[in-house]
Amino acid sequence: MRKSALLGPLAATLLVAVLAPSVLAHGIVSVTVDPRTVTAGEEVTISVSGVEPDQDRVIVLIGQGIVVPFPTVRTDGGGSFTAKLTIPSRLPGGTYRFEAIGDETLTGDVDVMAAAGGIAAQAPAEQSVPESRTRGGLETAAMAALAVLVGLIGLAIVVRAERFRGHAGT
Repeated sequence: MRKSALLGPLAATLLVAVLAPSVLAHGIVSVTVDPRTVTAGEEVTISVSGVEPDQDRVIVLIGQGIVVPFPTVRTDGGGSFTAKLTIPSRLPGGTYRFEAIGDETLTGDVDVMAAAGGIAAQAPAEQSVPESRTRGGLETAAMAALAVLVGLIGLAIVVRAERFRGHAGT
């Protein structure tokens, strides 16, 4: 068995094991809605960072039994986007949740005050909006552990193949 044949898979396995913690720490997601309180008809800015680069995000505003769709945005190469959105002027007052839906759903809250002559706040109606899915640390850690396991299995296959190849010539 040649030791040089083991170096590649061993190096790959070690690289995965060393980089897994930094990959887990890199995914710090930030969602900002500014201003946090707005009057219906005014504009807010939603900013997201720390997500997958070059991906589409569907933006919706949910609350008071209402779902307001906004145009889809695309994250830049760094995994960020900023969108200026106008709150509909006839929206009733209340607390609403922006959702940026992609691989996972990111949320940010905004308090909307009814515009003059607008609809007063109403009691929230039952919503049939599905639950948001977010990736937890445990899920990400399990994926990293699986990557390490696959690397170790690959290393074992190479070692075994080298042993058999060494015996084939005898």
